[in-house]
Amino acid sequence: MVDGQSLWEALAKRHDKVSVLCVEYAEKETANAISRLLLSEKADFPNGRRSFFVCSECGDLGCGAITALVEREGETIKWKAFGYENTYEDNISLDPYSTVGPFTFDATAYERTLAQAMDLLQRAKS
Repeated sequence: MVDGQSLWEALAKRHDKVSVLCVEYAEKETANAISRLLLSEKADFPNGRRSFFVCSECGDLGCGAITALVEREGETIKWKAFGYENTYEDNISLDPYSTVGPFTFDATAYERTLAQAMDLLQRAKS
């Protein structure tokens, strides 16, 4: 949920995608996804975009992913330009997602929230 809006409902439901913060996936993959969202690891697409929702069956980006640009601007983090893409085509479908975002977060609160999410996911695994 961001600003009272379910991102899954707005972005991923029609494609049967699951959040990159999914407890059913390998802990290492979830940790990598959080690192990408924290901008401490490079983006998972060569165009600098980062995945938010991936294939619910295998998590493979080739099956298609909902992505966005994640940028740090001073003490804020911004998610913008949500779209659908995969690893074998150059195009990004942006139009169906043009009404979602951009979202701006205080960087300290953002980092704390993602750290808490990782902690919750680790506890759910044990």
